[in-house]
Amino acid sequence: MAYPPEFLKLVDEFIHLANRLAQGGQDGEVSAAILFAAGRYNAFNFLSHNGAEQDRAQALEFYVSEYRKALVSNLDGVVGPVVKPQA
Repeated sequence: MAYPPEFLKLVDEFIHLANRLAQGGQDGEVSAAILFAAGRYNAFNFLSHNGAEQDRAQALEFYVSEYRKALVSNLDGVVGPVVKPQA
């Protein structure tokens, strides 16, 4: 899937921030924080636009499905091969 350049620029900004925060060797903690922050932001966004009456199960399915697609796409090499630095 081709993404618009504006979208990819936003993605890159989040990745640059995450890389900066992970410089202290806390990449696992930064990864968990990004995931938690995405959940918090998306929950707020959903509730702000749809209210509590909207079907939460449908929203959960949507967000989980989108995350799964993004993760699979990146694991399959969209970002290119990842090489861990030698210790």
